[in-house]
Amino acid sequence: MHLTLTFEAGYQTGEKPVTAELVETVLSRQLDDLEPTLARHGYRLKDMIEQFDAKAADIRAMFSNQLEPKHTAEIRERMLAAGLPI
Repeated sequence: MHLTLTFEAGYQTGEKPVTAELVETVLSRQLDDLEPTLARHGYRLKDMIEQFDAKAADIRAMFSNQLEPKHTAEIRERMLAAGLPI
C-alpha cells in the first residue's frame, strides 16, 4: 500500500526516479506502531472490538497511549494470548 502511494505521488509530481525524499514524505513516521502493524496483518478495529470484548474508545485510546496502564495490560494480554504480532 505504501509503495503504491509513493509511486502515485511520484507520477503526480513527475519525479523520475522516485527519490528517497519523496518516499519519506509519503511514508508514515509511525509505520511500526501497534495500530499500523495490526492493520497490515488484517486486524481492523471492528475485528478487535469483537474478538477481545473491548470498546472502540478503549482500543483507540490504547493505540494513542491514552488508556490507563492496567486496562492496556489486560487488552494486550488478550491480544498476546490470541497470537497477535504485538
